[in-house]
Amino acid sequence: MKNIDNFYVTIQLTKKAHEDAQKFASKQANSQKVKQVYLNTLAVYAVYDFLEWLKIQTDLNAGDSWNSLIRSFHNVADLVIPNLGKLECRPVLPGETVISLPPEVSEDRIAYVGVQFQEQLNEVELLGFYPTIDPQAPLEEIKIANLQPIETLIDYLDRLESAKDLLESNEEVARKVREKLAERSISEIAAQLERIYRTCDKYERRYAGGDFLASFTTPQQVSQGVAAFVDREGFNLGELEEFQDLAERLFEKLDEIWGNEEAEESFQTEATIGIKAKTTTIATQPGIINLSRWLENIDAIFEDGWRKLEDFINTLEGNQIFRYASAPRSRSSVTEEPSISASRVEEIALLEQRMALLFSCQLESSQTRDILLRLYPLGEDNTYLPAGVQLTVLDETGDIFLEATARSADNWIQLEFRGEAGERFSIKIALGNDSATYSFVI
Repeated sequence: MKNIDNFYVTIQLTKKAHEDAQKFASKQANSQKVKQVYLNTLAVYAVYDFLEWLKIQTDLNAGDSWNSLIRSFHNVADLVIPNLGKLECRPVLPGETVISLPPEVSEDRIAYVGVQFQEQLNEVELLGFYPTIDPQAPLEEIKIANLQPIETLIDYLDRLESAKDLLESNEEVARKVREKLAERSISEIAAQLERIYRTCDKYERRYAGGDFLASFTTPQQVSQGVAAFVDREGFNLGELEEFQDLAERLFEKLDEIWGNEEAEESFQTEATIGIKAKTTTIATQPGIINLSRWLENIDAIFEDGWRKLEDFINTLEGNQIFRYASAPRSRSSVTEEPSISASRVEEIALLEQRMALLFSCQLESSQTRDILLRLYPLGEDNTYLPAGVQLTVLDETGDIFLEATARSADNWIQLEFRGEAGERFSIKIALGNDSATYSFVI
């Protein structure tokens, strides 16, 4: 199983962050620019504090967003990770579902982080991140639903670091890349190689990598090592094959570093932030629910206690928190095309606290399922989940795979992951000494 989403990270904004935001904003020409600079500065500080907590070195003063001239004329919110590149920290206002990317931030960024603001500016939530984009197909916006979980950012940065180490090494293939792309930064090359490695099948990497290497070197300047963005059609067949051979050798080296298994996965994390690895004994309820039955018979009623989402919502009285819950799409989805999915609800009572567990299963491929879990409060007067209630996914050995704990004012908590056909797992909901466990096979 692979973790897709666990939780949002909440960052308390410091007095220093607000002081700098006010100082930068006060020098702007109009009210719209004042607000833009203020929020951009706070967003950068939020990501800065998060990376400091992870002990990842940053250079707060080195970014364009800390340059008074640049921030006056451009909409930038970048944070520099020395020797690796820039993270763009984009503010997200209440109700927004996409992150707009100004043209000035569509290149030269190793990732984009969504920073969610509320009406009060004392804290923000890090919604997730989006890795570097294809310079030949720049994006104008990023859907929040397509962000990768923020807890996997450290894994992504580790991959870029290892790619950068390879490109700076004395390996023959690394020397040739540096020669061909002499005007490009090593960090930028590493980010684009990681993108191709992650998004392309193994047989496609040779050609996608060859196109990337060729795209920054003009046909007339191949021997001179001068870089400029051009169309691949400007090269003859022999030149393109040379770039493709070079790319293939590069990806063979990266495959040795990252591993064949990781090549088929996106940002798999062995242990997510705030989750301590521990072993638990699973006390399962009788029977194992086969998710294939749910997907094969979306409208069927089964005798397993779970109800269809639509039927459950229609019976609610008073509780508006759950009433407006729909079956959310997987955050891993990169398309809006319809997909086969099934959503079921189970009512739970722990220590006399009523809750509802929403289970959404989506068919991603013939062997892969995206699974999303949400735990909501139930009852006309229950706006928040009981503090301390835990939602846990356990693998077939009984080890904790994912876990989320409700705080004092959480309307719901969520976990999301991806599994393969035949895999077994369990879901445990626990409050104090009371718990309920359900077992599944994909």
